Amino acid sequence: MKYLFSFFLLAALLAGPRAQAQTGAQVTFSQHIAPLVYQHCTPCHRTGEVAPFPLTNYAEVSSHGQTIKYVTGTKYMPPWKPDANYRHYLDENTLTAIEIQQIRDWVDNGMPQGNAAQTPPVPTFPSGSQLGTPDLVVPMAQKFTHQGNGQDMYRIFVLPVNLPADRDIAAIEFRAGNKRIVHHVIIGMDTTRQAQALDAADPGYGYTRFGGFGFSPLEEVFGAWVPGMQARFYPTGMGKKLYRRASLLLQVHYGPNFVTQTDSSVVNIFFARQPVTRFVQTLPAISPQVLTNGPFVIPANQVKTFHAQLIVPVDATVLSVSPHAHLLSKSWKVWAVKPNGDTIRLVKINDWDFRWQGTYRFTGLQRIPAGSRLMADATYDNTANNPRNPNTPPQPVTWGESTTAEMLLTYFELLPYRAGDENIVLSTLPGVATTPGTVQMAVFPNPSSGSAAVSFQLGKPGPVTVSLLDATGRVVRVLTREKAYPAGPQQVPLPLENVAAGIYFVKLESNEGTRNEKLVVK
Repeated sequence: MKYLFSFFLLAALLAGPRAQAQTGAQVTFSQHIAPLVYQHCTPCHRTGEVAPFPLTNYAEVSSHGQTIKYVTGTKYMPPWKPDANYRHYLDENTLTAIEIQQIRDWVDNGMPQGNAAQTPPVPTFPSGSQLGTPDLVVPMAQKFTHQGNGQDMYRIFVLPVNLPADRDIAAIEFRAGNKRIVHHVIIGMDTTRQAQALDAADPGYGYTRFGGFGFSPLEEVFGAWVPGMQARFYPTGMGKKLYRRASLLLQVHYGPNFVTQTDSSVVNIFFARQPVTRFVQTLPAISPQVLTNGPFVIPANQVKTFHAQLIVPVDATVLSVSPHAHLLSKSWKVWAVKPNGDTIRLVKINDWDFRWQGTYRFTGLQRIPAGSRLMADATYDNTANNPRNPNTPPQPVTWGESTTAEMLLTYFELLPYRAGDENIVLSTLPGVATTPGTVQMAVFPNPSSGSAAVSFQLGKPGPVTVSLLDATGRVVRVLTREKAYPAGPQQVPLPLENVAAGIYFVKLESNEGTRNEKLVVK
C-alpha cells in the first residue's frame, strides 16, 4: 500500500505542472474568469444585494481570489443545492468541472489580468429589482427594530395595497431591507381585515405569531423569499389575483442576532400585460400530516429518515418545488409515481444547507396525473457529528418555528391541469442560468403545428426584433422588427402556416441581449 500511494503521489507531481502549463498559464481574468464571475457571482455579489462583498471588477475579484478558489472547488459556491444529475431547472447556477479548474489554475498562476480591453462589460442590473421597474411598490409603513437578544422572531406586518381595481399579477418580488437579519419571508394576501385587528392588539409595529398568520387569510402563500432567490415572471397567461381592498401580510423570520438592528422591507408588484386566465396556487403538499413513519420526532443521537406519501386527487400542473427544513436536515428527495408506474423526478438535494433554500422552477410545465403517489424522503442528523446541530449535547427535536426546532415541508406552485400543458417548454436550455437584467424568452407550445407564441420579459423598455430561422440560420419569417416594448412580460404570436415540419430557431434581439430557442414544427 505504501508503494501504491507513492506511485500516485509521483504521478500527481509529474502531472500537476504539465497540466498547469497547458491551461493555467493561458487563463486570464479578461478572457476567462470575468465571464464566469459576471454570470454566476455578480448577481448577488454587488452593492445592495445579499452577498457580503462585491465582485464587479478585476481588483475586487483578485483580492478574493483564494476564497473564490476554495468555495468553488468545494462547490459551496455558487449556492445551488439540487442534484444536477437528477433534474434541471430554470435559473440553475452551477459551474462545470472545467470552469472550476479554470478558476483554480488562474489563482495558482498568480491571477493574471490579461488584456484589460478584452474584459466584457459588467452586466446592467435593474436598480431596486431583479425584474425591472415595478408597477406597484408596497413598503413597510415604518422601520421595525429587531432586538439583539439571540432569539428568533416571526413578525407579521400588514401592508394595505389600496388599488382602485382588482389586478392580475405577473410577478411578486420581495426586497429585504436588512439582509443581515431577514432570514426568509412568506407573503400572504387577505381582504378580511383580521390581520389589522391582530396588529392593533400587539404593541409596536406588526404582531408576533408562530405557526402562520393567526387566522386563514384569503391566500396563505401569495409569494415568498429566501436569500439568493431569483425573482421570475409567471408564464404568460398565468399569475395571481390581487384584490383592490387587499392587504399583503409579511411573515418575516428575523434570525437570531446579538446586535439590535432595524429593517424596512418592500414588496414589488408587476401587473400582467396579458390577461391571466389561470391562477397559480402555492401549497405545502408534503408535511408531517402525510408521513408514513411519523410522528415527526427526531431523537437525540440519531440519524432519521422520514417518508411521506399522498395520493394526488386531481390532474395537476406543477411549476416549481420548494423543500423547507432547518439545521438538522441533511438530504431531500421528492418524486411522484404515476398510476402506470412511471416515475416523475421533482427534486433531490444530497447536502442540505439551511442557509441556501430556494424555489426550483421546472424548465417546462410538469403534469402529475390524478391517482399518482407524491412521495418524499427527508433525512435529519441529530448527532454530535452534525456541525450545524444547535444543541450540545444533542437533544430530542420536534416541530417548531424557531431555528433550533425543525420542519418538514415541500411547497408546490400548481394549477389544474389543462390538455397540452406537458408540451409547454419554458426553456430549451436547461441548466443555463438566467442572469437578472438579461432578456428572458420561451416558445410554446413546443413542439407545435399551426401556430405558437413567443413569450419574453424585459427588464426595461426597448426595441425588440423576433425572427424565425431555419436550421441553417436563414430567416424564414420576421415576427416583429425593432418594435418598442415596455418593461415586463410580453407575447408575440408565431404563425406557422406554410412552415414545413422540421427544426427551427426563434431568435430574439434586444438591448438586453440576444436569445435563441429551438422550436420543433410538426
